[in-house]
Amino acid sequence: MVNVSPNALYEKFEQVYRLLSAKISARCIGSGQGRYLQLLLSRDGMSQSELVNVLGVSPSSASELTDKLLAAGYITRKKDDADKRKMLVCITDSGKAAAADFQKEFAAAAEEAFGILAPDAKETLLSLLCVMLEQDEPASPVCDAMIRPGKRL
Repeated sequence: MVNVSPNALYEKFEQVYRLLSAKISARCIGSGQGRYLQLLLSRDGMSQSELVNVLGVSPSSASELTDKLLAAGYITRKKDDADKRKMLVCITDSGKAAAADFQKEFAAAAEEAFGILAPDAKETLLSLLCVMLEQDEPASPVCDAMIRPGKRL
């Protein structure tokens, strides 16, 4: 039996993540923008601080994503009816279409990346990853698909 270092495993996880990100970004909007829009599909009308917390990104990264998505017409900002001091980020119809395209392309990229594995190998990999994730507190089911390496909800 070969002794594999944790560093080697981490490097392979990073390589797989970069491979998936590159496949997705080549087909549609970037994975960060896609995750952002997917979140708004499930919880439209979030404040910037809520987005920062749920996405697990820095405030400056969330602000940059917001600016890009605003410029593309995928999201809008509106005042919160309950608290006029608070601005909410809302997804537009074109944002919903972009999110649907992202989900479709993400699924195709994942199939391309993981399609080489036999069904039993996929089950084994999934089981192992679940064991690793269960070491920390479980993530919200709404956001499971949005977790990325190095970020926890």
